[in-house]
Amino acid sequence: MIAFKAQAFYRLEHAENMENLSTVDDVDRMIDALLAGPEFHNMASVYSTERSKLPAGVHDHELTIGVNSDLQMGAIVFMDETGNYATVGEPGSRKEPVYHLAGYMREFPEECEISIALVREAVKEFISSGGQRPRCVAWKPMEW
Repeated sequence: MIAFKAQAFYRLEHAENMENLSTVDDVDRMIDALLAGPEFHNMASVYSTERSKLPAGVHDHELTIGVNSDLQMGAIVFMDETGNYATVGEPGSRKEPVYHLAGYMREFPEECEISIALVREAVKEFISSGGQRPRCVAWKPMEW
């Protein structure tokens, strides 16, 4: 078993105590919980505990995932000091997918959705790499 070192926020109860992700199975359980959970709880923010925090005590990075159980698709956004990136989805995929983190809506960039299998692989790579942007998926810079 690979020892992962990350924390995730995807339910209101994680606001005070984020969920630890220590194994591959923990990642799969989190994604399965998002897929099976309430309609407005289909997104998670994941942070590597191997990266330093900024002086204010906040993370210097974030991997945000959203999953859609009906479509069996998801999307990922990665942010750190190098910029903000979204996964590159299939041409013609949804224009502006919407996901919800503990009931709060967030729009994702157009055509950024990928298979759930790739979402799983990317989260596992993010954690096992110490919080680096996963290479198993294609990325595009986010435009504001």
